[in-house]
Amino acid sequence: MKIEWNWGTKLVIAMATFMIMILSMVVVMFRQDISLVEKDYYPKGQAYQEMIIKERNALPFKDDIRLGVANGRVQVKFPDFFKPETTTGYVQIYHRISDNQDRFARLSLNENGVFSYPAVDLKGRYILKISWQQEGAEYYTEKSITIE
Repeated sequence: MKIEWNWGTKLVIAMATFMIMILSMVVVMFRQDISLVEKDYYPKGQAYQEMIIKERNALPFKDDIRLGVANGRVQVKFPDFFKPETTTGYVQIYHRISDNQDRFARLSLNENGVFSYPAVDLKGRYILKISWQQEGAEYYTEKSITIE
C-alpha cells in the first residue's frame, strides 16, 4: 500500500517539524546557566573613570608588583615604595569562568611588603584585581596568574 501525500500534507509536516525544532531550542536555551561577568555591572560602569585614574596612578609600579605561588599560598610582592603599615585595600581573586570561585581578601602586607592568600582550593587561571591606597593616593592593577 502506497501513501500519496499532496502538497498540503507535506507543508503541514514541514511546519510542524520546524515548530518542534524551534520549541526544543527554546527549552534548551532556557535551561542554560548564563552568569554575568559582574552582577552589579551598571554601578561599576558609572565609576569607570575613577578606575582609569587609579590604573594611571599604578602604571609606574605595574612591572614592580610580582606574583607567585609558594608553599600553597598566592603571594604578591609590592615594591619598597609602599610601606606595609600605611597600605590598605583589597584583592579580588577573579575566576573568568565561574563566579563561585571568586575570592575577596583585605590587603594587608607583612613587614617585607608581601600579601599572602591560601591557594588550597584554587586551581586554574585567575586574575588578581588589586586596589589599594597609600597616603591619600589610590591605585589599581590587574595581574594574571595560573595556579596548579
